[in-house]
Amino acid sequence: MLPDLSGIEFDWFAADSDGNLALFATAGEGFFPRSVAEHPADHSSLSDSLNAPRSGTPEVWKDYADLGLYVFDWVLPGGPYEKRESPSGVVSYGLKARIWAVPELPKLNGLFSDHEKLERWQ
Repeated sequence: MLPDLSGIEFDWFAADSDGNLALFATAGEGFFPRSVAEHPADHSSLSDSLNAPRSGTPEVWKDYADLGLYVFDWVLPGGPYEKRESPSGVVSYGLKARIWAVPELPKLNGLFSDHEKLERWQ
């Protein structure tokens, strides 16, 4: 049985068809692929380990972009995910390896750069 993640704010990670990486913040409501529901602790522990000195502020998205990630945040109420930041840095080898090691890492059929909003997983 999958854990009930409804109402729980957590971040999850994905790759696009070019291998770019993104962080998705659910705001306790956003959708996520089944593989995320099967491995939520892997996504959460990775998210918790990221260097985000502006955590708790609207500027936190810049921290993740500095790490080389696209950032999508679920808009309340009802969504969709909106792109908050594009990478402003390059993903380090170590971070890239840790994200790719997440079991069944979701992969977008397309490019994060082509989407300002994501209403469903493709």
